[in-house]
Amino acid sequence: MRKNGKYRFTLQFPAETDEQIQAGELLERLGNRKSAVLVAALYEYLQAHPALQNPECKIELTATHSYPPEAIAQLVREMVGEQLAQAGGTAPRETPSSPQPGPDVTEMLDNLDMFL
Repeated sequence: MRKNGKYRFTLQFPAETDEQIQAGELLERLGNRKSAVLVAALYEYLQAHPALQNPECKIELTATHSYPPEAIAQLVREMVGEQLAQAGGTAPRETPSSPQPGPDVTEMLDNLDMFL
């Protein structure tokens, strides 16, 4: 909001990603000096992306993941494997003699890519 020749904004965002946490910590440290840093950062960003200054420009935001998609998929596979091993009453093993998951579980694990 612009009033009396000054802009005033309220800013709030979650602390869910590394980027959000780093930005939040920096803004906390800056105290009352946030404005100068935000103006400088936005100005530099606008210089690199001049199309944003066009009122008809659509702004598309994309979320970044703290973990690479491959790491998330591997973590889910490990968790499912542990749950399957516990359901069978045995601890998970990483040997060639480990029981192979059934076709339903294999299909589910193969389809994890749709969530990445």
